Amino acid sequence: MTDELEINTDQGEWLSLGKAATLLGVHSMTLRRWSDSGSFPSFRTPGGHRRFARKDIDNYLSRQQADVNDFPENWAESALVQTRNQVAHHQGHRWMKTVIEHDLRNEYKQLGHQLMGLLLQYVAAEEPNDTFLKEAQRIGRKYGAYGRRAGLTLTSILEATLFFRDILVESSLKIPSTTYVESDASLLILRRINQIVNTVQLAVSDYYEKTAR
Repeated sequence: MTDELEINTDQGEWLSLGKAATLLGVHSMTLRRWSDSGSFPSFRTPGGHRRFARKDIDNYLSRQQADVNDFPENWAESALVQTRNQVAHHQGHRWMKTVIEHDLRNEYKQLGHQLMGLLLQYVAAEEPNDTFLKEAQRIGRKYGAYGRRAGLTLTSILEATLFFRDILVESSLKIPSTTYVESDASLLILRRINQIVNTVQLAVSDYYEKTAR
């Protein structure tokens, strides 16, 4: 019972482990681990119970919300940098050579920017609707049309989309190590990346089937 008491002092309100964990939205074992590692401030009562300052909890929640708001932009920036680096180091890919040979680099670059913009909006949307997926279908059909023009096989163009999916996924996994965001935000981005890229791939396949000779 003693561990559930809250303490009010001149320095502010101090909360028990259980109450603090509830406010933070984490398991008490998680908060205990943060306390032991020194990543979250606390003090112990003479009886050995942990106490957490309400002001520290409020500050944490404010920082967390700010990082959640910035998460999509941080992810997009990381993804763009990685895309440029990976493309520069994988010029030997069969599909990439074909794109260059058929002078379609600008077309694919423009589509890539459209897809990244769509993903950024989709990731940041509180309640996404079918408009995003319809736009993904349109982009997928354009990829299919350019692929047909370049003589790419369906396998090659799907290989290209998988190449970029891997970059997007890796970027989302790296962000939590540099920002104060819970894993739920990373999981949301992964889920939405998959939804958009899956829709693009299905649209590409559909285009190839409908235009098969």
